[in-house]
Amino acid sequence: MKGFQKSIFAMLVALLLTALVAILVTHHWAFSPSQLNVARTRSNYTLDPVDTTPLKTAQQLAGLAVAPEEQDYGDEAVRLADKTVDLAFTAALREADENPPAPTAETRQLAARMKQAEADVGNDEALVASLTKKIATARGRHKTALQGQLDLAQAQLGLDKNEGDDAHQDLIRAGGDLRATIQAQLDRHVAEVQHPASGRIAGTGAASSPEATSSKSVLAELRAWFSLHTKETLLQQAQQNALDRAAKLSAAHDAFAKQVNEEKTQKKILHGKPPAAATAPPLAAPPPAAQPSAGQSPAGESGGEANSESALSYVMALTQHRKTLTEYSQRIQAEQALATNYGKWQTFAVARSHNFLHGLFRSLFWIALIALLIFLANYAIQRFFSDLSPERRDLHAMRAAILLAVQALGLIAILLVIFGTPENFATVAALAGAGLTVALKDFIVGFLGWFVLIGKDGIRPGDWVEINGVGGEVLEVGPLHTVLLETGNWTDAAHPTGRKVTFVNSFAIEGHYFNFSSSGQWLWDELQVLVPANIDPYAVAEGIQKITAEETAANARLAETEWERVAPASSKRAFTADPSLTVRPSLDGVNVHVRYITRASERQDVRTRLYRAVVELLRKRSGTEAGVSAASVQPAGNRTL
Repeated sequence: MKGFQKSIFAMLVALLLTALVAILVTHHWAFSPSQLNVARTRSNYTLDPVDTTPLKTAQQLAGLAVAPEEQDYGDEAVRLADKTVDLAFTAALREADENPPAPTAETRQLAARMKQAEADVGNDEALVASLTKKIATARGRHKTALQGQLDLAQAQLGLDKNEGDDAHQDLIRAGGDLRATIQAQLDRHVAEVQHPASGRIAGTGAASSPEATSSKSVLAELRAWFSLHTKETLLQQAQQNALDRAAKLSAAHDAFAKQVNEEKTQKKILHGKPPAAATAPPLAAPPPAAQPSAGQSPAGESGGEANSESALSYVMALTQHRKTLTEYSQRIQAEQALATNYGKWQTFAVARSHNFLHGLFRSLFWIALIALLIFLANYAIQRFFSDLSPERRDLHAMRAAILLAVQALGLIAILLVIFGTPENFATVAALAGAGLTVALKDFIVGFLGWFVLIGKDGIRPGDWVEINGVGGEVLEVGPLHTVLLETGNWTDAAHPTGRKVTFVNSFAIEGHYFNFSSSGQWLWDELQVLVPANIDPYAVAEGIQKITAEETAANARLAETEWERVAPASSKRAFTADPSLTVRPSLDGVNVHVRYITRASERQDVRTRLYRAVVELLRKRSGTEAGVSAASVQPAGNRTL
């Protein structure tokens, strides 16, 4: 292996071992899969006298439940939160009854207005009742007159009732009737919880949850893991909120219990509100025991009645305080139970998130393993085909095809691990294939042409070819393009021009190309010699043919052998590579044409030697150098095979 190959190999092995260790360490994290992707909306309840946030939070979290165990936790959270809110409403209503808000100038005016309206309503009802009785016994015109008075009284009664209702609503808005405000909120609360018994959010079922996926792909498991992580955060916050409420209620309970114990010890009535919670009713101070007058005995009848009333007030106050402490304890227990339920739910969610994290490690292991196998397969294929000779074109094409197939399969396998198998894969693949075929027609034809060019009868770097009228040496045969170093026409000296020419590989399918380097790189070349009229043409022609035959004898035999090897077995034709001679008369003498076989790479050297030999022959035949000039010998072109 080369240096960079060793580095890549080491990195892949390290990644594979890391993923394997992570899988072994987290193997106990396996749990059932699920999801979380719920839009969480929060409303502002700060204007409501009773905090219903625990129930709202429980209902939202219950909508996130996917697994059966989570649904049980969600139902229990809703039940406990509903109990907590009900206890809060009960305490708030009692607080409103026993501790009305301090009156203000506005509330006093509204209260007087409402009281006056109530008095007017009472008077109107009495008048209506009186007129109704009189009508029952009246006759004639007197009954008609009474009926008119009754109608007027009933209308006035309705007007006074509306006035009282309006005054009551104004009093509520001004904060003078806290009980009515709490009762209105309680009515809304009851209406909200009557329909969905479990309190789950509509439209957030398990089917729409990312955790409900059965896919083992990296993308699906990563989404589910992030969703569960978000759910853990929400559950942790809900648990902390429940614990904070329980701590606040516990502090209020302890402070109020201390005051009650002091009251009991001192046998005094507690004045004012309980500390912190402001939900326990204060007790009105009973009238002090009447002191006996100078002429009255302490054990008299009036003193006994005062003491009895004071004792009764004291006992009733203690009873009310004990009831308040009991409600504190119930609310504390409900909040603690709610926090415990959230804690268990969070533990379960953590276990499920561990399962998805374990799946991510497993997917990472498979990706690393596939990448390592692709790397090893590429290295093995290149090593296997490294000693091939350039003539083994079929094996070179096989190597390129195998490498491409291995890399494509590996890439597809890694993409499947990352994204998973798509639904309706056949339909998607067919539509995508049709669209890509239309949009990438030239690209596809060029890519398919590459397979033709790397085939047995294709071209290789170093070959001499002619493509679309441009000849040159092949520099590169890529999947999409073929690059030539232009060398000009083959009848010239074939020296490079220095220009690179690039062709799209579609020419291999849509057009044609010539490869002068195939089948031994043989081509037919031709010489034309003008023999003057004063020289015997037949002797010169025989001499030229003899010289050419001797010069090309080895190449002729080798070419015949190769032609017979590549010719079809059914062909009966015998191939010959011996030089051929043609003699043609002209005005200046006789033209002698000789065709001979030569290698493409040796063409210029062979022609140079033949020129020299022919000139020497003509010089000897004429006896003088002036008889024929080298200019009389001209190349007549060539024909390739």
